[in-house]
Amino acid sequence: MRIVNRKEFLELPNNTVYSKYESSGMIDGLHIKDESYTNDWVYFDLICNIKASSDGELLDKMYKAENDHAFQIRNNLYCCQRDGFYEKDDMFVIYNNEDIKALICRLNEVLNKVEEIRETIGEG
Repeated sequence: MRIVNRKEFLELPNNTVYSKYESSGMIDGLHIKDESYTNDWVYFDLICNIKASSDGELLDKMYKAENDHAFQIRNNLYCCQRDGFYEKDDMFVIYNNEDIKALICRLNEVLNKVEEIRETIGEG
């Protein structure tokens, strides 16, 4: 991983995996950068982009998920949005190929464990 400023970030290619970085050491979100504009960019949110056709539907789904713990919400990994904040002091954590492979590997380990548990208890 490395940390870059906004100018460097906007020059990075599409499909750059990144998080926003606060100078206090906080790392926020996980995103895929798409097209850059003069002072803005488009991205895909990998953590918090719930499938919904409207704000009303989104709020309904979130309310239902809060109150019905069996209700499943789905993340839309292919819905892009613009950043639109224009914060000149923004900083970003950029993940390299090794970081991304390690994340995929760890998620696969978790997925395999979950599948093993479900098979053991008969929920296969």
